[in-house]
Amino acid sequence: MGLRQTWSIEEIKDMMVARMVDVADRYAPPAPGSYTDKHLYFTLNPGRADRSVGSFCIHLTGPKAGHWVDFATDPKGGDVFDLIGLSLGLADIKDQLREARAFLGLQVDSPADRAMRENALAMSRARRAEAEAEARRDADRRKRRAFGLWMAAEPKIAGTPVDHYLRGRGIDLSVIGHQPRALRYLAKCRYHFEDKTTGEVIEFTGPAMVAAMTNLQGRCVAVHRTWLQLGRDGKWTKFAQPHPSMPGEMLKAKKVYGWEDGCAIRLSSGTGPRGGKGPPLADCPPGSRVYIAEGIETALSAGILRPEARVMAAYSLSNMGQVALPDNVAEVVLLADHDTNAEAQASLQDAIAAHQAKGRAVFVWRSPVPGEDLNDALRRAQAEERTLAPVEEAVA
Repeated sequence: MGLRQTWSIEEIKDMMVARMVDVADRYAPPAPGSYTDKHLYFTLNPGRADRSVGSFCIHLTGPKAGHWVDFATDPKGGDVFDLIGLSLGLADIKDQLREARAFLGLQVDSPADRAMRENALAMSRARRAEAEAEARRDADRRKRRAFGLWMAAEPKIAGTPVDHYLRGRGIDLSVIGHQPRALRYLAKCRYHFEDKTTGEVIEFTGPAMVAAMTNLQGRCVAVHRTWLQLGRDGKWTKFAQPHPSMPGEMLKAKKVYGWEDGCAIRLSSGTGPRGGKGPPLADCPPGSRVYIAEGIETALSAGILRPEARVMAAYSLSNMGQVALPDNVAEVVLLADHDTNAEAQASLQDAIAAHQAKGRAVFVWRSPVPGEDLNDALRRAQAEERTLAPVEEAVA
């Protein structure tokens, strides 16, 4: 019997994924600070001068096994072939396949070898199908729990720590004309942090501002939480505690539970053509404009400066370009931080390109002061007892 050397691209990919731990070790080797958290392997990005572990990770198992992302520069990431290309500088799929075949030892393949590989492939595909089904079930469970968490919170925030916190950030919701329905107050919100380096666990329940993150249909699919604390000066601020193993860094005061691609926090529908609140996002009129910020405070600041505007928060810079919008939205204003970091600037350009690719005109607001966002600019103007001009945009 002759030797067979022909394998499809999908078969080669499945074989690589079946050996994902070895693949990751070869093409994204461990570095100081590397760690594995459940099915995710965190290490330095092999394709750039990555300074520290944390933004680049690879799915070792589960429905996304073989997929990698870099939250700092490439949140979409790629598959196992792209990983090879990233690691070795191979842009051509033919070169990537050649390297994958060499890794798998497929240059010469006997009938017995092929039968063994096909059996392994069948088992791998069955495991992946089950993992995908379980991932869908888990995503649905998380969405239901997120909605339950938001429903458990107090819908009226007037007089609560959330109200005091926002006022401390220069945000008076009466200027907008209404309390955003998405925002609520939860007196006892569970916080959990586990340090991957030391194993230290930090847990408590404390007051938090919780915000519903909804999809295009208006369904709550995730909840954004901002933990708050009462300072010695009697003012409410974001929770602040030093990171136990990263000097100079603070623990995250903001977290998201649940998720669905394209979701965002809708904070104001603006005003309608005859006054009053504007229509729901799904029913907005043709030619509508939407203001998208990264954080809640920045978005609310835009609502104060432009009460007539439709405003939402994306939670992250990478999600600003992925927010799902109806076809009637013709213009998008991205409220960007003046971040001089090259990676942040690249992510902003990705967001601009994503909206432009959908046929929308894109504008960008950015403070002239480095490191300042719109909320910083608003508070600075208030401290100087001057009026901040309405948000002006530059064409992207």
